[in-house]
Amino acid sequence: MDEELLIKFLLGETSSEENEQVDQWIAASPSNKKRFEQVKLIWNTSKNLASTSTIDEHAAWGRFQEKVSEQKVLVIKPRFQSYWLKIAAVLIFGLGFWGIYFLNNSSGYTTLRADAEVRNETLPDGTNLTINKHTKLSYASDFDEKERNVRLEQGEVFFKVTRNEAKPFIIQAGEVRVRVLGTSFNVKHTGSQTEVIVETGLVRVKLAADSVELRPNQKVRISSTGTLTVLSNTDQLYNYYITKQLVADNTPLWRVIEVLNEIYGAEISIEDDRIRNLPLNATFKEESLDTILNVICDTFRLKMIRRGNKIILEQ
Repeated sequence: MDEELLIKFLLGETSSEENEQVDQWIAASPSNKKRFEQVKLIWNTSKNLASTSTIDEHAAWGRFQEKVSEQKVLVIKPRFQSYWLKIAAVLIFGLGFWGIYFLNNSSGYTTLRADAEVRNETLPDGTNLTINKHTKLSYASDFDEKERNVRLEQGEVFFKVTRNEAKPFIIQAGEVRVRVLGTSFNVKHTGSQTEVIVETGLVRVKLAADSVELRPNQKVRISSTGTLTVLSNTDQLYNYYITKQLVADNTPLWRVIEVLNEIYGAEISIEDDRIRNLPLNATFKEESLDTILNVICDTFRLKMIRRGNKIILEQ
């Protein structure tokens, strides 16, 4: 299939005969469908980012041509001069600061990465991902053939998995293996700990010979020493990067501070044990750190002491 025709198809510029040609090609084999989904995935992302791009299109286009000849991800001839075709090149080779890329590497994986911003993406099977900042994951080239395999190398992702009982959805995060059929859940993987929180459905988490099954409002934490600890999930603060808000519902102050440190890269501490478990009820919608801390201090009549880059809360 000529990639120019696929791009015209995505632009809505094809004739009825060309539409039928593309539809027949997609339906002809799983590999054709996978190839189309890869093109579509890059295409949709390029449209989302195009309006804010200030990258040199011509330079990016040149690098794009060189790269596809090496890796054969997309083979696109230069005679098709669509604006969106150039934007796709800009996306892949020019928008590094936006922090996301798609790349078929030698190991047969397509990599998705979010650096400076939260990204929303869709896998070939229809599974929706919300990818937190500073996250890298990849999926296999044979994704959606027998098993739907994803590797989370670092960071945090919320998965809303399209149900398919014949093709389990499997996430490998270090030594931790997460297996589902169709559900929604959050996975956070750092160098020292992996955490899985379930919103809907049933999730099986395995580490070596140990495994647990999680139901809604449950979570498991796996330490660097290999200990699995199952807990009730008592708050919704983990999904701040999805909802763009912090909701504290009788949430202990120490937990709120823990999440604020994570979001803002702050160093806030509570040195008075008497205030650690004060219950906070509040909703913050993309407020500044100072605004949130001022509300907390006013609510509990606390003092905020700054020592260099550190902030201390006390009575």
